Amino acid sequence: MRLRLALVQFARGEERRENLRRMLGLLSTLSGVELVSLPENWLGREVLGEEEWGEVLGALGEEAGRGRFSLLTGGAYLRRGRRIFSSCYALDARGRVVGRFDKLFPSQSIGERSFLRAGEWLGPLRLGGARVGAVVCVDALYPEPCRFLCSRGAQLLFNPSNIPENRVETWRHVGVTRAVENGVFFAFVNNTRTSYPDGRRVVGRSFLASPRGEILAEAGEEEAILEAAVDLSQLREVRSRWPFLRDARRFWRSAGSAPGG
Repeated sequence: MRLRLALVQFARGEERRENLRRMLGLLSTLSGVELVSLPENWLGREVLGEEEWGEVLGALGEEAGRGRFSLLTGGAYLRRGRRIFSSCYALDARGRVVGRFDKLFPSQSIGERSFLRAGEWLGPLRLGGARVGAVVCVDALYPEPCRFLCSRGAQLLFNPSNIPENRVETWRHVGVTRAVENGVFFAFVNNTRTSYPDGRRVVGRSFLASPRGEILAEAGEEEAILEAAVDLSQLREVRSRWPFLRDARRFWRSAGSAPGG
C-alpha cells in the first residue's frame, strides 16, 4: 500500500492569527495527499485555552475535509483544566478530531518543565489508511515512546518539532535510528526562518527516513511542503530481515515489563 504524505515546513512569524491565516493558505494548496503533518508550535509559544484551540481545530478541520486528507496538528501549548500540556491532535479526512499525542518529556534545556506537565502515553491511531504515531519534538530522543507506539502497531512515526540549526544533524541521526530499530517510516517536521528566545536559528531541513535507513526526501531552509510517497508493504520485508522490534518484545517479556503489552 502506497501512502502520499505532506510535511509542512513553516516559516513561523510573531503573530498567532497571521500564522494561522498563512497555514490555512498553505493547506488549501494541497491535492492528492492522504496524510499531512504540521510542525511543533507553528502558531507560536502562546498558551491557548480550550475555546481558542477549538477555533484553530475548527479551521484546520475545514481544510482537512476540503482536501480529504488526515492531519496531525503539530504540537501546541494547551491549557486543559489548570494544567498546561504540549499536544498534537489528529484529524481524519472529514476534519473530525480522532485523538491526540501528548509530549511526554517536556524539554529541560529550554525551561518547559517549569510550566508544562508530562502528558499521557497514548497509542497509535489509524489515519489515512495507516497506523500512525507521533512523538512531539524532544520525545524523539527517548527510544521508549517510539518503541511503545511501534509495539502497538505504528507503521509511521511523525516528529513535529521546532529544532534549532545546531541540533538538526543530531535529529537526522536520531530519525534514521528510530526508523531502523523499529522498522517504520520516520518523518521529522520542522519550522523554519524563526528563532529561539536565546537567538538560535530554526532553519527547517525536515526529512523522511525509511525503515532501511535511507533518507527518502528532505527540505532545505525555505518554507516548503515536502511531499513524498511511502510504500507500507516494505515494512513486512524489512521487519523479517531485521527483526529488531520482535526481538525487543521478546526481551521485555523476559524482563517482565513489555512496552505496549
